[in-house]
Amino acid sequence: MLVLLVAAEVWFRLAPYEDSYVTHSGIVEAAEPELIWRLRPLAAGSLATNELGLRDGPYKRDADFKILVLGDSVSWGNGIDDTNALFASRLEVELNSQGRGIGYEVINSGVPGYSTFQELAYLRRYGLALDPDLIILQFCLNDVVERYRALADHGGNRHFLGVDTRGAARGLYGALLRGSRAFEAAARVVQARMRDREQYYVRNLLSDDLSPELEAAWKRVRSELDGLLDEARAAELPMLLLIAPFRFQLDRPGGLRQPQDRLVAWAQANGIAFIDVLSYMELMDPGAAAPLFNDDSHFSVAGHAFVAELLQVPVKRAISSTYPERFRAGGRPRSAN
Repeated sequence: MLVLLVAAEVWFRLAPYEDSYVTHSGIVEAAEPELIWRLRPLAAGSLATNELGLRDGPYKRDADFKILVLGDSVSWGNGIDDTNALFASRLEVELNSQGRGIGYEVINSGVPGYSTFQELAYLRRYGLALDPDLIILQFCLNDVVERYRALADHGGNRHFLGVDTRGAARGLYGALLRGSRAFEAAARVVQARMRDREQYYVRNLLSDDLSPELEAAWKRVRSELDGLLDEARAAELPMLLLIAPFRFQLDRPGGLRQPQDRLVAWAQANGIAFIDVLSYMELMDPGAAAPLFNDDSHFSVAGHAFVAELLQVPVKRAISSTYPERFRAGGRPRSAN
């Protein structure tokens, strides 16, 4: 038995392993266990990052009002080469162009592949230290399923964007997963049999009768949404939920919005503002909304401009109602916050 186990371990160590999530590999680096990966600080090129390690312009520390965007590759801008075209950057420019002498800073902390648990960890570890006045939580439907396809603790790829995700697994299971290729291979077989991997795709979220696996995934996401809201309320910060749709939801207007309805119900139950982007796209002429996407889940340049426009009114409403004296006085001084 020992000889067989050693032989199996040697075989799996010699067998080639292919990282199927190599897109943008090299722009991220390993991070704390709660985050697993993060953007590389001060990266250069079209995917450059600033001093905070975010795909954003230089950080404006002394802005009158700071808005923190938490999100994934939608906010980060997959398929967009110009950072200035992203909805966070466009929103900042549009808010600052409206006069009154108020300076706005929109901090884009979106990271490819992030889900709600990582956004919660980022908020706790880094986001609140930036002293934001408003949190915009950008939610993409793959937040519910991405971790099940990408992270080692859920049987996904060993690597994601070039970062080893096995560190996310804890305890003896995690130690064996990281230490033994044979155990890792066996674990994946067991996981595949216990759970149909095809369950964990966004299109399956559109059903009115979800599988137990997807209901469990939603339950976990809702607990993380609750955690984000708790952190915001503890810091006395307003939060705005931005719900990003998938392009294929436009194929049957009104009939494929079950995930949005869940999120809207959560926001309404907790008394927070929200923007359901799909509901606005459904008001457009048939076919007019499709060019707002680069692919099924990411906005085009026109889509980012569309979202920035949608955000202006609720952002100003949230800030003016939460900080009425500062807003009337032009936002200064920040010590009044």
